Amino acid sequence: MVRIAARFPDGHPLAPYVQFWRLRSIDASTTQKLAFIEHYPGTALVERVRGDLARDFGHNENWSAFRIQFQALAKPDQELQCFDLRARLAEADPTADKAGVELWLTARDLPSSCDPLFARLAERGLIGLEERLERLRLALDAGNLRLAREIQGQLPDGQRWASDTLARAQRHGEGLLAEAPEARGQREAALYALTQFARADADGAFRLWGQYAGKFSEDEQRYGWGQIALHAARGHHPSALQWFERAGQPMSEQQAQWKARAALRAGRWNEVFNAIQSLPESVRNEPVWRYWKARSFRALRADYPANVLFAKLSQEINYYGLLATEELPPSIEARPRRYKVTPDDLKAARANPGLVRALMLRRLGDAGNAVSEWEWSLRSMNDRQILAAAELALREKWNDRAIVTAEKTLEEHDFDLRYIAPYRDLASSYAASNGLDEAWVYGLMRQESRFIEQARSSAGASGLMQIMPATARWIARQLGLRRNAHRAVAKPDVNIRFGTYYLKRIYTALDKSPVLATAAYNAGPMRARKWQATVPLEGAIYVEDIPFAETRNYVKKVMANAMFYRNRFGGDVMPLKDRLGTIPARGGSLPADIDETTPAPE
Repeated sequence: MVRIAARFPDGHPLAPYVQFWRLRSIDASTTQKLAFIEHYPGTALVERVRGDLARDFGHNENWSAFRIQFQALAKPDQELQCFDLRARLAEADPTADKAGVELWLTARDLPSSCDPLFARLAERGLIGLEERLERLRLALDAGNLRLAREIQGQLPDGQRWASDTLARAQRHGEGLLAEAPEARGQREAALYALTQFARADADGAFRLWGQYAGKFSEDEQRYGWGQIALHAARGHHPSALQWFERAGQPMSEQQAQWKARAALRAGRWNEVFNAIQSLPESVRNEPVWRYWKARSFRALRADYPANVLFAKLSQEINYYGLLATEELPPSIEARPRRYKVTPDDLKAARANPGLVRALMLRRLGDAGNAVSEWEWSLRSMNDRQILAAAELALREKWNDRAIVTAEKTLEEHDFDLRYIAPYRDLASSYAASNGLDEAWVYGLMRQESRFIEQARSSAGASGLMQIMPATARWIARQLGLRRNAHRAVAKPDVNIRFGTYYLKRIYTALDKSPVLATAAYNAGPMRARKWQATVPLEGAIYVEDIPFAETRNYVKKVMANAMFYRNRFGGDVMPLKDRLGTIPARGGSLPADIDETTPAPE
């Protein structure tokens, strides 16, 4: 290490990394870590060293020293946040109690540094049976069974369930419902069993709950009806809204969102509005629900509050911003400010030490540190500096970083950087030969890979258009190619050829609807067909009602991307609402040769 360090004098851009690796290799002392922080101020690695130092102080409960380091961190992780709450409790901070209880109420696993915090809150009666049961329900709702088992083990004697209870809930849940045990923990397991029934068979769950609900408390009955309604809504069951009425108020956040979606599908705008109003404020203020709230105002002939919401939303560069803009009269339509990077801007970006380090690390193959260094360097930049960094990334063929960087601007934007178009000759040629809209192909490709040629998903999909191995074999056979042609699917030429061919096949099979084909590209053609209604449906409502969150968000982003690419490429620009179109009523079966190997999103 000493010999390596000698090759990187103190002024070298990567000198901080050499010294950082030395610190890690020698189990550095507090003094050495403090010296590093002092010597390399403002660098990305100081954040990591400072975090290590704060962790050391937290483990030793040296709260005064911990707080000095913690307060200097830009983005402390969950472990350090728990140490901070413990420090605040030690200092008798009156806000720490509430923050600690709010942290407890999550379905996620939390680091061990939180355990003493929760133990202290429990000693003081701030985390008791009700709070444990509430978190138990959250864990069961989220399918975090490991956490659920841990929490139920903390319940008082007489409230815990037997060791085989969760297995029974998943396989023989009717017995748990019939028993309607007195122990609260056991009853939560019975409600979990009801939820499992509802996932698989909403009608069956409805019959079971009608038989056994009377053995449960009023609150538990409402929750049970809400769970049945939620999964009925996800399955587009016609009785979902009726079952939501049985659930009444209050509903869980997830139940309220699916009530709004079910009401959208049924065209019952007053119920859409009421369901959105019942959401927590932080959720209600998300673009999705601001848009549909404005649409409900419009449907209920309250044009002024609708236009106020649409006007604010139209200033955002996203799917809902585009839809909102189309709802406004031209006189109040918002236009984002555009900016083009100058040579001086780019020169300054090339001289930025953090960006220089990031590019060096990337060339050395250290992708993780390269991205971290790049992101750290952007944190204090203004819009023009951010765009210059995006331009630099593009010129270095770091395509995904160019896109992600350009998306960070707040007021001044460059849509050519947000929506870069590499491989234009290949994409244009294959889009044209398949009769596809080039802007749509680019919108999909951008979402699939951010134009990373070597992109590979955890499921095994590869290349610019993220094609699964089995799908590649199917496409190669359909195209009459040689036996092993699919093995070259990661190459841009082959990947775009295969991807556009497959997109055209599913587009043709699915009523020539880009919305259905986009959903099918992500989740499979059979699912896209299954999600159609028995009557024609507005495209935006079909998209909002897709049961898989991954696919729902994917379709929104691809369709919005296509709009921005069409603006960039020129030609006739179709409004997004027209591009989404009307989804026809569910038709017949798909052609027998349509490939169905696309995996379901997790």
